[in-house]
Amino acid sequence: MDADTYKPGAGDLIDGRYELKGSLGKGGMAHVWRAREVSGGREVAVKFLRHDSEALYCLDPHEREVELTVRNARFRREAGLLGTLDHPGITELYGSGSHQGVPYIAMRLVSGVSLRTYLDEHNPLPLAAAVAVAVQVAGALACAHTLPVVHRDLKPANIMIDDEGAVVLIDFGIAKPLRADATRYTAHGSTLGTRGYLAPEQLLELEPTPRTDVYCFGCIFYELLTGRPPFPLGADSGLTDKHLHEEPLPPSVYAAGIPEAIDDLVVRMLAKKPEQRPSVDEVLEVLAPFGPRPGDPEPRPRTRPDPTAPLRRPSDRVLRPRPALVAPPAASALVEEEWLDARTVERLCVQAESEIESGDPGEAADRLRGLTARVRKEWGEHRPLVRRVWQGAADGLRLAGDFGSAARLYRGIDDDLIHGDGPAERAERAVIRLRLAECRLAFGELEAAVSAVDTAGRTVAGLPPELGARVEDVRRTVDAQLTARLADPTDMET
Repeated sequence: MDADTYKPGAGDLIDGRYELKGSLGKGGMAHVWRAREVSGGREVAVKFLRHDSEALYCLDPHEREVELTVRNARFRREAGLLGTLDHPGITELYGSGSHQGVPYIAMRLVSGVSLRTYLDEHNPLPLAAAVAVAVQVAGALACAHTLPVVHRDLKPANIMIDDEGAVVLIDFGIAKPLRADATRYTAHGSTLGTRGYLAPEQLLELEPTPRTDVYCFGCIFYELLTGRPPFPLGADSGLTDKHLHEEPLPPSVYAAGIPEAIDDLVVRMLAKKPEQRPSVDEVLEVLAPFGPRPGDPEPRPRTRPDPTAPLRRPSDRVLRPRPALVAPPAASALVEEEWLDARTVERLCVQAESEIESGDPGEAADRLRGLTARVRKEWGEHRPLVRRVWQGAADGLRLAGDFGSAARLYRGIDDDLIHGDGPAERAERAVIRLRLAECRLAFGELEAAVSAVDTAGRTVAGLPPELGARVEDVRRTVDAQLTARLADPTDMET
């Protein structure tokens, strides 16, 4: 592979689609350009993999070739992840490819400032602004962790606040999908991430989990609240030891007016052992009562941009068009017709459910995967058949071992497709949440399984016997898997 190939320049036309306008900046691995999409005229960001970084020139030819191979693989993986993640707080993918031998990714252009710049200009932050940033970051992380994907490089420089105050998580260049078949692109002895925002397990070169991001996020939240990281950088050579062994002081030591619940939350986010940290879902739950609400006044002192605006004035936010949550493309799907035929879809569901009942999902379950977006688009979110399609697709993926894709569908069902609070809906919701926890358990998320099992047990007690028996059957299945994992913790490694 030739490292001395194409170098982007203003005016270049990339694959006939994107005209480069100006450099937005570059780091050790990538160079980002502002560009105009030729067909639609919108501004986009185009990120190129750097083949000319200083670190590469320090390597001998063989080492350089190996490093470029790893960087190309990471770059392709980043494009794949951006194409899967669907959240307004994560830059969406517009396209990717290779131009004159150099890989590129085209994505949404976020106009605003980095959180690093924002913190440098506004220090200390009002509590409302600090919580508003944290809530939005946590929402984006919750989306990534559902897949599950670990970002691995959370730091203020990788968080943007756009001109309207919306917080956007960027740079998934070293993100890691937590799948049993995910390829490792980190050489032993190479610690990925940024000094000062690394979790203890990263410093020890252990496998990351979603709780790894929680620690890094805790370092950022600490700085949002106090104006300083829990362990300041400086020239102190003991920074690594502090992250590994020293307990941080509560944020309230450095800033007045921090509620006790937030003080406790941040300290738990910075726990040395991953299993002692809260999940991102719990972070959101704790922060919810303290975040700005619709109609609240602008916090003082004022900041520009104002990260509280999306929470205080949600109706003012012009949302970008977003595709419906979809599963990965199936191997086959129904023949495209002008409109779906409900009876045909029902028969397909019956076939898929039969396959799933036998424990061997096949063609019918695969075909349901290709229908998830279409049934939701044509029939909306309230038709029971839509939920049936999504659950059949999710169950098939789970049994096939694609826990990340299954989790996305289960989360979509729980968030959007179950309506009402009658006994049948409560039972259905409990089953879906148990299946979601089962998927997350496959990647070491024991607390999610414990919580789902406990909650389902309480739900069963208030259901009619027939519905309760259905939930209890699934609850026992997940509980047995949880017990097995607790008995053999080494089995949690992926």
